[in-house]
Amino acid sequence: MNRTLVVCVLILTLAAASSPVVAADSSLAALEEFGVSNGAQYAMFVPAAWTGRLVLYAHGFVDPAAPIALPDVAPADVAPWVVQLRETLLSAGYAVAYSSYAENGWAVKDGAARTHELRELFIGRFGAPTHVYVMGRSLGGLITVFLAENFPASYQGALALCAPAGGGRLETDYIGNVRVLFDFYFPGVIPGDVLHVPEMEYSADSPVVKAIVAAILANPHKAVALASVDQITLPFTTLGQLVLSIVRPIGYNIRGTNDLLARTGGQSPFGNVGVWYTRLGLIDPFLNVGVGRFAAQAGGIRYLNDYYQTRGTLAIPLVTLHTTQDPDVPFFHERAYAKIVAAARTSKWLAQQSVQRYGHCNVAPAEVATTLSRLVNWAENGVKPASGDVTLDLALASPDSTTTAAVSAVTWELAFDEAILAATTGLSLP
Repeated sequence: MNRTLVVCVLILTLAAASSPVVAADSSLAALEEFGVSNGAQYAMFVPAAWTGRLVLYAHGFVDPAAPIALPDVAPADVAPWVVQLRETLLSAGYAVAYSSYAENGWAVKDGAARTHELRELFIGRFGAPTHVYVMGRSLGGLITVFLAENFPASYQGALALCAPAGGGRLETDYIGNVRVLFDFYFPGVIPGDVLHVPEMEYSADSPVVKAIVAAILANPHKAVALASVDQITLPFTTLGQLVLSIVRPIGYNIRGTNDLLARTGGQSPFGNVGVWYTRLGLIDPFLNVGVGRFAAQAGGIRYLNDYYQTRGTLAIPLVTLHTTQDPDVPFFHERAYAKIVAAARTSKWLAQQSVQRYGHCNVAPAEVATTLSRLVNWAENGVKPASGDVTLDLALASPDSTTTAAVSAVTWELAFDEAILAATTGLSLP
């Protein structure tokens, strides 16, 4: 098994981070390549029974303070899913490649460049594939759409999983709105405000997370009111889901705001001046008078237009797959992107599928592989998959997918959410 490690470059390019971590060998790969390019680690895997198809995978948001690492290594709550997806694709005859990117945080610009260059790196090592597909999860889904819209000649198709496909500003507005609404209903619980975020840990055991959970449990009626504001409409059917649907978006505000402001020269893309907050379509006068108001700034808006406001300029097949009750990247992104694509008159290149399930990207690798196979059938044989709810369809196509997804959800919860859910044990919604 061939394995190349460019150790000297790795050490130089990961300055100030902890020791470099590299991907584990795959039991299903006949050939492997590991290295560094433009400050990013990369890994490439080719199965013995290679069909000639190559899948480039783009990972999601990683805490800006975390060490640079390949997605099969970190974050710890997602890496096992990535490994399982990789092995599932290798077993189906796909070659797989992915990058750590050279940056964490809102790394759309660098993530797109590092993922795009994998194609040429792969060709240089293993020769030209017959077909190249790009797929990504969460922020990597936005990177996937970026590549599909801007480099259609390089790919035969794209698969975006739980992507903020409505654009970066739609997502940052959602995160910002959750924060300002929380500060209105629970003032003083979180230090700072939506744009002025002091450095703080955000783990299940951290003081701020414990304070947020305690505040919600002390007054769940306020949490329900917060979650019911039309501009965010947080998904929940249980008290535990209500808590998670507040805690998780606030985490992006706390861990991601300073990173984004550093990229924009301190110019905020978030603004709610002129926003009238409503509930069931009715204006809440007390909320609108009392909520904190912030003005978006040109530099922030410009940055998120570049990295990235989707444009709908599709010329290759793009399939999206999204859980309908996603607290991190809301399902309303799918509706927004459908309108963008329709305005660009390229709807023939878009198929949008959904799974009726709670959680961010709570889809099993087997379900992703099934969806990818349908993208391939569309790209290579002209059979466009139907849009809409595919929950039952995926369960029938991948008999183990429902169980796998449930196991994945449990594993995910053990990493961060289980400790939060434990605080709601025995409690119910008001």
